[in-house]
Amino acid sequence: MDIFQVERNDGCPCGSGRKFKRCCQDRVEDAVRRIGQVIGMSGCTAEGREIIETLGFLSGLQAEDEGHMPDPETLGKILKEAWEEEDDMRSRKDEGALRGLSLQLQVLLGEKPYLRHIRVPVWLFDSGEDDEDFDIVEYLTGTGGYLFVTEAVESIRLSLLYDDYTEDEVKILLTGLGWLVVDDTRGLFFQSVLYKTRCDLLAAGKEASEIFEKYGDENKLGVYEEMRSIFQKYPVYKKMLSADMLKGINPAVKAISQGEIKINVPLYSVLGGIYAIISGLADSFTSVFSRRGVFPALIPPLEDVLLDGGELIFFFPEVVNFIGEAIQENRDDELESSLGKLLVYLTCLHDEIQLTLLKLLYMRCICTFLDELPLALPEAGVEFGAPKDFCDGKLVQQYAGYLESQGMAEEAGHVRDVYRSMGEQARVKAETQEKELVKLARALFGEVPVL
Repeated sequence: MDIFQVERNDGCPCGSGRKFKRCCQDRVEDAVRRIGQVIGMSGCTAEGREIIETLGFLSGLQAEDEGHMPDPETLGKILKEAWEEEDDMRSRKDEGALRGLSLQLQVLLGEKPYLRHIRVPVWLFDSGEDDEDFDIVEYLTGTGGYLFVTEAVESIRLSLLYDDYTEDEVKILLTGLGWLVVDDTRGLFFQSVLYKTRCDLLAAGKEASEIFEKYGDENKLGVYEEMRSIFQKYPVYKKMLSADMLKGINPAVKAISQGEIKINVPLYSVLGGIYAIISGLADSFTSVFSRRGVFPALIPPLEDVLLDGGELIFFFPEVVNFIGEAIQENRDDELESSLGKLLVYLTCLHDEIQLTLLKLLYMRCICTFLDELPLALPEAGVEFGAPKDFCDGKLVQQYAGYLESQGMAEEAGHVRDVYRSMGEQARVKAETQEKELVKLARALFGEVPVL
């Protein structure tokens, strides 16, 4: 299996965005040459050369910061020693020593943070029968096997860069890398990872049960905080729960998307998003909305406001609080369970799907404000009758002043900041596209994404 099939004009595997020839090619070729000189490239088998070339890639690819990757000569020396020791074990037919290598590799897979991500998604193959029915050869020869190998090699590179190693530990890791790269020995690496995967899932499940017994239903915050530590320790458990929860959260997502559950969050937590839609984005949203299968919550400009603009800091706690209250008020057992899983997903499972869910909820809340005008905030003495009123400096300052009077200085500052940066531009657009904005908000209510 050729792990790195990189041509000169391909994008560089280091992720810089530049072409390989203008980024890491010279570094990689130099690393391969230096490792080969230590080992003696000319006397190597084809499999040995493939391992050297792979290790050269790991050593030669640059990182955002240099970390502490061993130099090529050191890697070459350790790799040579690892090969010699393994060859000696095989010549003596010392199966116990070879099993010992596998056990030492399993220890590294559990101890080194970046190696904890090298696991097998066994839940994808759960047939309800004995684990022995798991077909390793079929998995390794398919798409899943290729992805497993490339992701594992990248994790090894990051581990060599950033995890702390003794020389003996590097030797064990390079032995495992050799097993992984060569087709005939990949099963040895895979079996080590498979065993460690099962151990992680059993241990994480036991620790999670203890957490739920400790807190019960009374302290959900305590549960979420401790579950985060489990996810950090056992990333594979987080992946399994994520896959398991996706179907479970769909009833809640559908209910929210179709308006059966109306999310109410404060205006300050979505004001920047409202400005983003009003400020020239209506045409873009309409265009994307017309293309089947693309949900507007994924549009980059709105994502920039939520993430880079900092509105997530204000939106996230408000939407989490609302979902928590919705769980308490709901009388539908299935929907209550689904909302609970959605809350766990948002607060604990920090991945791309969680981000998609946040953007969906953010979009939904923005559309609610635009659709349900006029909006009266009697406690603040403010009423927004049309989209352009959100861009009225006097009304916005009055709203910010009210927040300040309630001891919400950060929220008031956020309102003033987004108005200064986006309010005036939004006002001009709102005066000419008021009807289109409201129509768009109502149209988006019925759009339900597939998770």
